[in-house]
Amino acid sequence: MTDRLWDKDVQEFIDACKHDKLADVEVAYSGIGSTFLSVSARYRTRRGRLMPIGYRWVTSEKGLTHAEVYLGTASAPGAHEAKDFFRLARRAGLFWERKSVAYALLAVMTVYFKAHAVRDRLQLEHLNDLKRDQEFSATLLQGGIDDGLDIDARRDLISQAQDMTLRTLNDLAHLYSAHSGPDST
Repeated sequence: MTDRLWDKDVQEFIDACKHDKLADVEVAYSGIGSTFLSVSARYRTRRGRLMPIGYRWVTSEKGLTHAEVYLGTASAPGAHEAKDFFRLARRAGLFWERKSVAYALLAVMTVYFKAHAVRDRLQLEHLNDLKRDQEFSATLLQGGIDDGLDIDARRDLISQAQDMTLRTLNDLAHLYSAHSGPDST
């Protein structure tokens, strides 16, 4: 992309991915057809065990969508207070690491919010590039239905821009986060 993208938001996203207790950071969408981002990673315990950790969007039985943080099999609403993270650490069996777990969950949430900022900017750049390549109609923006343009082709281009954006975020996360493979430190 352009040098304009390597600004404060991207640097903060990269810094959040570099958290010492997180490995294998990945950004994805919460479900098929969803526009909500989710972040998953692996938390490295003091004993070296790796546990899944993340921030995701789930649908309740009533059909409502809400944010959720998780560590291992324990989960809690996407709260922003340390006391909620301490409870989650206790439910995951990491009482003695509750402070480290809280910092790791805060880092996951930071990755989530910074990924949103970077995603929005990257999608805007991709769509501006597509706009230069395609002739967009003002009547479509004004609500015109029959302007002779192929709407499905536009949706495909927008979907392609979203896929490229997600791929860029995951490439950055892969480059700058620790890895849990056999060659990791």
